[in-house]
Amino acid sequence: MSQQPRIRVAVILAQDGQILLVRHRKGDRAYWMLPGGGLDYGETFEACAIRELREETGLEIEVDRMLFLSEAICPRGTRHVVNIYLVGRVVGGAIAVPEGDIIDAVRFVPIAEFPDLTLYPPIMDHLLAAHAENFQGPIRHLGAMWAD
Repeated sequence: MSQQPRIRVAVILAQDGQILLVRHRKGDRAYWMLPGGGLDYGETFEACAIRELREETGLEIEVDRMLFLSEAICPRGTRHVVNIYLVGRVVGGAIAVPEGDIIDAVRFVPIAEFPDLTLYPPIMDHLLAAHAENFQGPIRHLGAMWAD
């Protein structure tokens, strides 16, 4: 068990009524997430976002702004994750699924399909509300969100 929280930087890339998601598969479970990953020591949120998006999706991005902050603390005491959500835009590259990873799909998902998805962390309502505001609303703290 880690005694330090993990900081995960995720990126919201929206275009044409769709948002880029990655599907994680662990055993018989599958769920969708915003692309992103762990912040390295000495790395800025922006640098982490650019690196993680390249690794997970094959896309080159630029970061526009921070949008959300949330935390996830497992009630069993096994995980504590601080989630930073940034809004960005694609500036190059091509979508590619990483080899040998838990990610088995990368795609822009139409907003209309979101109600049928399992999204972790469970930020669906906040993400849809932000989309309705064209991601121009204030930076929001979403609080503690844990989902098994």
